[in-house]
Amino acid sequence: MPTNRLEAFYDAVIAIIVTVLVLELPQPETASIAALWTIKNSYFAYLISFLVCTNLWQYHHLIYNHVDKINARIIWQNIMLLLIVSLVPYLTTFVANNPSSLLAQVLYGVDFLLMNIMHYIMAKSLMKINPEKGLPDALNVKNALIIPSILFIVGLVIAFLGYPIAISICCLITIIRSIIYTLK
Repeated sequence: MPTNRLEAFYDAVIAIIVTVLVLELPQPETASIAALWTIKNSYFAYLISFLVCTNLWQYHHLIYNHVDKINARIIWQNIMLLLIVSLVPYLTTFVANNPSSLLAQVLYGVDFLLMNIMHYIMAKSLMKINPEKGLPDALNVKNALIIPSILFIVGLVIAFLGYPIAISICCLITIIRSIIYTLK
């Protein structure tokens, strides 16, 4: 199957998720710096989630520039990935409203970990049906999927040791690392 419809669908869903993210941001009580500061957790969670979504979009776009064909398995893997990504707005609000909650932070981090696992599964499937040389380099499984997953797991371990915010920090480090890596 050609990839254009899948890519268009993915683009549309990511655009909707990013829109929902910004719509979920609370309004400050007054138009002041102090009022904005009181909802800083919402802005921090929004920034991380926005960067995650745009990073996912960029990675997906990069991959599909090297893909000639897909099959039903790839379509369903993308649907599962979008299911996981669609939780980002909900979990962003949850973690912003409960920044010290281990449960909120763990669910946020596990969602990001599941995205990476789903990307890994999809990458392996894509390489099987698109065996040309460019795809493994574009996928760069180690740098794009394995290292971020390790960082997410480190964040989860630190969170369970008593510092729940570590998950959000590890997510931010992963995204910044990814941005820097793609600019090379």
